[in-house]
Amino acid sequence: MAGPEFRLEQVLKFRKEVEKMHQLELATAKQQHETARERLRSEKALMERLAQECAQRQAGGIEAKDLQLYGDFTRRKAHEIQQLRDSLTTLEKAVHEKREALLVASKEKKALEVFKEKKMRDLRMEQLYKERAFLDEIAVQRGQK
Repeated sequence: MAGPEFRLEQVLKFRKEVEKMHQLELATAKQQHETARERLRSEKALMERLAQECAQRQAGGIEAKDLQLYGDFTRRKAHEIQQLRDSLTTLEKAVHEKREALLVASKEKKALEVFKEKKMRDLRMEQLYKERAFLDEIAVQRGQK
């Protein structure tokens, strides 16, 4: 005898796979968020270096066309930084949503696991009850001989 079988085993396997999928999605979203955050830090550092360089060149004398180039580049970088901030906000929301989806999937899986444990415990108790009744019957029959 292979032992008692849980009728919803396929559902449990499916829920475990769904949970794994959500874990991978969360890990991917976290990685994207971290990459965007690192790029934002890098762009901010570049802007600071550019501002320092521009200030040093202004102190030593700078031509108008070079000042114009610094200004244009600074505006473009500021726009890129704002876009990065916006995308970072979007990625933070995505991470939050993925975390919530994982939480739901984990709860569903856990509920099914608890149900399985309860069913298996009930089946073992029923089996023990049947064995005890069988042994009692054998004892009664031996006592009658």
